[in-house]
Amino acid sequence: MNIRTYLRRTVRHLDFSAYFLLAVFSGTIPAVCIRLRGQIIDSAMNKGIDGSQRFFVLLASFCVLFFLQIIFNAVMIRIAEQHKIRQSARLDTARLEKAAKTAFAVTETQQFHFLWQKSSEASALDDQMFKASGDIISLTVKLVISLIVLWRIDFWIAIGIIFLLSLGIFLNGKAAKKTDGFWVKYRENMRHANYFSSLLMQREYAAERKLFSFDDEIDRRYHGSYSKAKRDNAKLGRERFQIEAVIQILFAVYCIMLVLLLLRPLLAATITIGLFISAFYAAIELEKSAKQLYAAVYDFVSASRQMSSLFSFLDLEEDPSMQDAEPEKEIRSIVFRDVVFTYPGMNKPVLKHVSFRLEPGRHYALVGENGCGKSTMVKLLAGLYAPDSGQVLVNDMPVHLLSLSVRQRLLTVVFQDFYRYPVTIRENVSLGRDLPADDQMLNDVFDHLAFHPAVINRADGYDSSLMPLFKAGAGLSGGEWQKMAVARCILSAAPIAVLDEPNASLDPMAEAKIYEAYRDLLADKTTLFISHRLGSVRMSDEILVMRDGTLIAKAPHDVLLKECDYYADLFNTQKGLYDE
Repeated sequence: MNIRTYLRRTVRHLDFSAYFLLAVFSGTIPAVCIRLRGQIIDSAMNKGIDGSQRFFVLLASFCVLFFLQIIFNAVMIRIAEQHKIRQSARLDTARLEKAAKTAFAVTETQQFHFLWQKSSEASALDDQMFKASGDIISLTVKLVISLIVLWRIDFWIAIGIIFLLSLGIFLNGKAAKKTDGFWVKYRENMRHANYFSSLLMQREYAAERKLFSFDDEIDRRYHGSYSKAKRDNAKLGRERFQIEAVIQILFAVYCIMLVLLLLRPLLAATITIGLFISAFYAAIELEKSAKQLYAAVYDFVSASRQMSSLFSFLDLEEDPSMQDAEPEKEIRSIVFRDVVFTYPGMNKPVLKHVSFRLEPGRHYALVGENGCGKSTMVKLLAGLYAPDSGQVLVNDMPVHLLSLSVRQRLLTVVFQDFYRYPVTIRENVSLGRDLPADDQMLNDVFDHLAFHPAVINRADGYDSSLMPLFKAGAGLSGGEWQKMAVARCILSAAPIAVLDEPNASLDPMAEAKIYEAYRDLLADKTTLFISHRLGSVRMSDEILVMRDGTLIAKAPHDVLLKECDYYADLFNTQKGLYDE
């Protein structure tokens, strides 16, 4: 997508047409007023205010035009604000919809998060472009028509003003480049000093400061950074002041040259004193308009360039899922067939020719040391990534080609890094269900999980809000949040359940007891329990052992102890944690 396509798709033609016409009218009025203003002055000077009815007619006409310009500007502001509100909602919706459609492999990249953050500025940039376009139209019309009017008054006046304006724009452009980014540089110079200041002032650092007597060292570094920033910013300030002084001198020279230009026709009696004053005033306004036009063009071009982040975000690769057929209710098999997978940007594969088959209704465990590929297998099973080679199949269907809605009906997962939703307990547990869980269902699951947080005893019970989203909200411990996520998995209607380190916040003995509850609560599901703690998974029907991205064994616990030395070593190392 480019800027032209973006404008065609997102800008309402009625809004822009009305804005365009009003900008044209607004730019025309100052040019019309040049002669009118001169005639008012001449009429007042020649016959006096009381002696000429024409004076009042001219003055009334001038006031009407002035009033119309105020109305046009007010309507333009109103249109711009309405456009901003509508476009902000439209762009936010587009970003959210794109994020939902974007392939999961892309969402985990640094590029995605960078573009997501940068594209959040799209609404402000669009507003900047919309208003700048109106300014460009209005100021261009004002400059062109005013110069035509001045040319009709005196050809050389118009030529002289065009030359002076062109020279002024060129010199102001040069000056603007030197001061461009002044505040960015100023803030960057202060960044280190502000950081050390926060270490000295903020409460969260107070304990370590006092305990280890860091105050003197931090204070020394703060003063060193502040002194350097002060010197650098003083230099920047002097440079900016010098440039501003040059700009003011240029403006004074411009005014002098205008007077000299206008004196020739005035002395030759080809223009009146009224036109002399009006033309001088108009030329001063044109100098300001030329600067504003330069700034408006700069703003529009700058915003359009920055909008490239939004275009890049909207062009990100989407989830390739295609099949949206109703999945079979009965799970016949889950198969990893010679799967090889490498994360984007990495050279070494995480999974190396992994093959296994899971039968329906059975409980499996996946174990191995950290980094062996356990969580990666969950992402492949959930269809979040596609394998480099090989296949991940559920009932002979490649999982990554199934639509998200189908995968949601097939699979429920408790990830290691689950999200803590700031809603009620009932809403948390019922996410993904067609109907909210009733109190009896929640009581049964929570009793099995030994999950009885104090917040349940409140008057609202399971409808108590969690976290500080509401004033009456409450929090849970890390282990309680994990049990909440497990309860959501248990109450899901999906026939496949995957629990990836669901008990990391529990002690080993509590984990082993909870796993026994999982077997009862998930008896009707095909389950895959992932853990690097082996004592809690020994009751599984079969255990898959991973090592360095390779599946080295698949058998029940007792068989693995006899036939897999790697598993036996891992288990015996942890055995003391579970033996009473």
